[in-house]
Amino acid sequence: MNRAFLTALLAVSVCAAVSPAQALSDKQISAINKNIASVKAAELATTAAELVTKADRKEREATAVAVTRAAIGKNPAAAITVISSVVKAAPATAPAVAAAAAKLLPEQVEAIAAAAALAAPELADKVVTAIAEVLPKSQERVALAVMRAVPKAQANVRQRLKDQAQAGHLGESYSSSATRVDGNPFPPTPPVRVYASPGTDPGRP
Repeated sequence: MNRAFLTALLAVSVCAAVSPAQALSDKQISAINKNIASVKAAELATTAAELVTKADRKEREATAVAVTRAAIGKNPAAAITVISSVVKAAPATAPAVAAAAAKLLPEQVEAIAAAAALAAPELADKVVTAIAEVLPKSQERVALAVMRAVPKAQANVRQRLKDQAQAGHLGESYSSSATRVDGNPFPPTPPVRVYASPGTDPGRP
């Protein structure tokens, strides 16, 4: 088995493992960008949802991500409305859409997470995880925003964060309260010992 074949096989395997959804061709992405660019700002959310709904099932997630990116590129102020509309049209795309939008607009990460979670409450915990993958430092804020937006998802969000912390995947998540975001108490912090070495004090006569 030659090296070129092994390389190609590995590339295919990695792509399959990373994203089970079918990727879009450059031609398809270009068509989506042109379509989004041609609509009025007020019609962005509706058009985005229609494009996702019409996409083949295997391409729906990739289409939702491409549509979201194009819409944000055209009008960042419409991001939350577009995310809500796209995810309602295809709830299973919530984690991927939220992560893509958060990467483009990190300053709106909490609103993005809440919008995606509200549109697909059954995937609220996965929305938190997906965003934390691209913006690890936002994990605590995102988790709190999602739990406030979808109170019934609190148990799932805390459990997912707890599992990740135990697995060492995304590290531990802390809040400003007496417990971490995952519901566990802070670990006890032992006192720091200070050792002095013998010598002379230049400040003393």
